[in-house]
Amino acid sequence: MEFTTINRPVDTIQQPVALGEIIKLCQRAFGEECRIKSVKELGGGLYNNTYHIQFENSLPVILRVSPPDSRLGKSGRNLMRNEYATLPFFAPIAPLLPKIILADFTHQLIDRDYLFQSYIEGEQWSQIKDELKPDEKRALWRQLGTITRHIHNVKGEVFGNPFLGGVFPSWSATVSNWFTSLIDDLDSTGLATDDLREVLAIAQKRAAILDEITQSALLHGDLWLVNILVDRNLEEPKIVGIIDNDRASWGDPLADWTIFILERNANAEEGVFWETYGSPERTAQVQFRTLVYRGFYTGAIRLEQFRLNHNKAVKQTYEDIRLVIETLKA
Repeated sequence: MEFTTINRPVDTIQQPVALGEIIKLCQRAFGEECRIKSVKELGGGLYNNTYHIQFENSLPVILRVSPPDSRLGKSGRNLMRNEYATLPFFAPIAPLLPKIILADFTHQLIDRDYLFQSYIEGEQWSQIKDELKPDEKRALWRQLGTITRHIHNVKGEVFGNPFLGGVFPSWSATVSNWFTSLIDDLDSTGLATDDLREVLAIAQKRAAILDEITQSALLHGDLWLVNILVDRNLEEPKIVGIIDNDRASWGDPLADWTIFILERNANAEEGVFWETYGSPERTAQVQFRTLVYRGFYTGAIRLEQFRLNHNKAVKQTYEDIRLVIETLKA
C-alpha cells in the first residue's frame, strides 16, 4: 500500500493521522473487506487533514479529519459539524458539491471528527490561475458570479450559526459575536487587538446601520479559488466543484468571504463577476458595513498568518485595519 503524507511542524493545527487509524476509519465506512491501494495526503487547506484514498476495486474517495479541539480557538471549532449541518441549504448548487458518504462524530475510533466524501475530478483554480487566458478567466469569474448568487438567494430564519458562535436576533449582535470570538483567539496568541476593538466599538455605536439587514442569506464563508475545482478539458474552462463550506452561516451577503476579497482586490479581471452576480448598492450605509466586514476579515487573516509564522503578513494587517478605522471615522 502506498502511503504519502505531508511533513508539518509539530505545533501546527493539522496533526497527522496514522495509517492504522485511516484503515480503521475506512473499514467503518466501507466494511472490513475494503482493500486500500493508496493513501495520499493533500495540501492546500489550513485546518483539516485531507486524504485521497484509492481502493483496489472501487472509486476513490476523500477523507477529511478535523484538528483536535485542543488546538483550536473559539473561531475554529465545530467546522466539520457545521459543514454537515448546512449542506442541505446548498441544494441550489448540489451538482457541484461532493457527496458525503459517512460523517462520524462519535470519537470512538479517533478523537477527532471526520467524514468521507466523493472525489470530484478537477484542478484547483488557485493552482492554474496563471495558466489561464484572459477570456478563460472571464468565463470562470462569470460562472462564479452565478454560483455565488444562487447561494445568496437562499434565505434564512436566523443570523449567525448554531455551530459557530450561536444564533442571534439581529445582524449587529452577530457581527459583535464574530469580533469578540476573533479577539479572544488573537488575545490568546499575545497579538495586539486594540485596532479590532476600535472597529467593534464603531460597529456597536452605529449598530442601526448593520441592523438595516433584516433578512439573512446563506453565506459560504470560504468561497475562493482554493476551494473551487475547474475542468479545462472543455471548449472553455468550467467550474465543476465547490468544496469546504464548513464556515457557512447566515447574514448579509456582502459579509461573505467572496465579496470581501473581490472588494479588496477591485481589479478589472475579477470585475466581470458582478455581471452575473449583480452590482451591489453603493450607498453610505453599504460602504460602512463593507468596511466593518473588511476589518473583521483582516483580523481573521492576522490570526491565520500568525499560525503560519508569516510575520510580515501579520504586520501588514495592522496597517490595513488602521486605514479601515480612518475611513470609518471620516
